[in-house]
Amino acid sequence: MLFHLEWDVLAEVLFTIIALSFFVERALSLVFEHRAYLLFAKDLGLKEPIALAVSVLVVQYCDFDALAILLRRETSDFFGFLITGAVVAGGSKASIKLFHDLIKAKSSTYDKVKQLEAEGMSSRAAVNAATGRKPPED
Repeated sequence: MLFHLEWDVLAEVLFTIIALSFFVERALSLVFEHRAYLLFAKDLGLKEPIALAVSVLVVQYCDFDALAILLRRETSDFFGFLITGAVVAGGSKASIKLFHDLIKAKSSTYDKVKQLEAEGMSSRAAVNAATGRKPPED
C-alpha cells in the first residue's frame, strides 16, 4: 500500500488546527477591534495578510507542520508551515462566524462599525460611536 491515513492522527491534527484558529482569532480581535485599526487601517485589506503572518509564526513556533505530521515526514519545512498557517488563518475566519452566528457572541466593535457605516454614518463617526468616544470638537 502506497498511502495510508491514520485517522487518530488526522483527528488530533484537525482539533489542533481548530484550537489554534480560536487562539489566533481571539488574539487578533484585540488588534482588529482597536480604535486605531478601525480608524486608519480597516479598509486597507490587511486583516487576512496579518492573520496569515501571525498563523505561520504560531505554527512555526510550535513546530506544528500538519502536512509533515499527516504524511509522516521526518522533518518540517517552511512550505508545510505556510500551508498549515494558511489553514489556521482560514479557520480563524470560520471561528468568527461560529462565535457570531451559532453562539451569538457578538461583542465585535468591527461589526458595529460596519453596521453604522451601512446606515450611512461616516467611517470616523461610526468608529467614534462604536467605541463610545466623543468626536473632538472643532
